[in-house]
Amino acid sequence: MTDPSRWSRVGIVGGSFDPPHCGHVLLATYALAVAPIDGILVVPAYSHAFGKQMTPFAHRVEMARRAFSVLDPDRVAISEIERELPAPSYTYRTLEALASSMPRARFRLVVGSDIVKDTSRWTNFARVAELAPLFVIGRGGHDAPDAEHAPIDLPALSSTEVRASLLAGLSVSGLVSASVEAYIAEHALYREQA
Repeated sequence: MTDPSRWSRVGIVGGSFDPPHCGHVLLATYALAVAPIDGILVVPAYSHAFGKQMTPFAHRVEMARRAFSVLDPDRVAISEIERELPAPSYTYRTLEALASSMPRARFRLVVGSDIVKDTSRWTNFARVAELAPLFVIGRGGHDAPDAEHAPIDLPALSSTEVRASLLAGLSVSGLVSASVEAYIAEHALYREQA
């Protein structure tokens, strides 16, 4: 994957990626096709702002690398910046750190429309919107009428559903990439309830 510092317009795709699923990759793919950006920076959360327990960061980063490796390596990069920031992970702090490390870049926060309803719960969302205005992509069953919005609905796939399927011993083929599925099996992830 490439060095994102050469991009002047950067789309940020953040999340727990616990695990990263095909919906995350579709979100990035669509954003690369239609958003006013040069590339996507995928930013796994180091610790969850709402206190949710997550699979260890190193596993989630490696799964993200595998999941997004199917996209153009010149237009996608994985960032571990949240490892260096105070816990919990707050989007505004991540964006401030990225702005400091990439001072010439302009950012857009690429999100699914299901996220828009939760922004009132984010810490310092006004700062988030100032640093990286939202670029909203539709997600099945979730409207975002007041946002700049790509006219498509991505599948309503969630990491919670993927984890539940794995816990139940069901196949997740088609929900996560084959390389992510192999990594999960190799490391025996998601076999027990957290």
